[in-house]
This record gives sequence, C-alpha cells and structure tokens, in this order.
Amino acid sequence: MSTIVNLDRIAAQYAQKIVNEDVKVKDLENQVTKSLGVLQEQGIYALMLLLFSQDSKETKAIYKHLIELLKNIGLKNIEEETWPQKNEKNQYNFQRVLKFYSDNILKDIERLFLVRDIYEQTLIYARYGAKASGKTEKPQKDSKTDTSTGS
Repeated sequence: MSTIVNLDRIAAQYAQKIVNEDVKVKDLENQVTKSLGVLQEQGIYALMLLLFSQDSKETKAIYKHLIELLKNIGLKNIEEETWPQKNEKNQYNFQRVLKFYSDNILKDIERLFLVRDIYEQTLIYARYGAKASGKTEKPQKDSKTDTSTGS
C-alpha cells in the first residue's frame, strides 16, 4: 500500500524553515528571487551551482533546506550512502552535492520534474514568506526624518 505525500505541505514547511533562518530578510528575499529565476530558466543543476557559488548566510540557508527537503519527499531507489552529508563544519561538500544531483535527480526525467516543481513551489512560498516577514519587522528610525521631537 502506498502512502500519499502532500508535497505542497512539505514545500510550505521548508519555505518556513528558510524564512526562519537568522538572516537579513531583505537579503533573503533577493536571494530567493534570484534562485527562483535561475531554477525556472536554467534548471536544478544551475540553481545548485548558483547557491554554492555565493558564500552568504542566505544561500546556505536555501541550499541546506532544499537538500533536506529531498529526504522528506520519499524519493525511491536512492542508496543511502549517495545522499549529501554534512562535514565536520556542518556544511555540505559542493562536489558531492553536484554528483548527487547529477547521478540521482537529473538522470530520471520524472524525478527531475518532481524535484523542480517542489523546489519552485518552496522558493515561491519562501519569497512571499520573506516579503511578509519584512513587512512585520519594525522599521528603523531615521534621525533625519524623525519629526516627533517637534523642533
């Protein structure tokens, strides 16, 4: 008996995890938007290249959760030892991640489309989540425009 997996719920959960990272909301929103554009125009492999080519907290937050998301959607026939593992610095090895995607995601067209679609949905939710998060933050007071002093 097969279990039905609610991929939209998983996308929403991982989008929340991305947005809840300790990063600047505006920078996260910008990086998520760039990542979404690359995914839609160039594909999954290009997305991972983009994320690993930029050494920022925002990109690390995105790729960390996108990789973890894969483990939770029930992909079949992937040997455990091929999954990307974190090193002693709690980071993923760039070459190993790319090899994983090449060997396990890109070679199966149905799996490729599934992963692309769930990544796209996750990034869309993360983008809107970051936008909403940015609107709820208290704005910084600008001393030049502060008129509350009455002088």
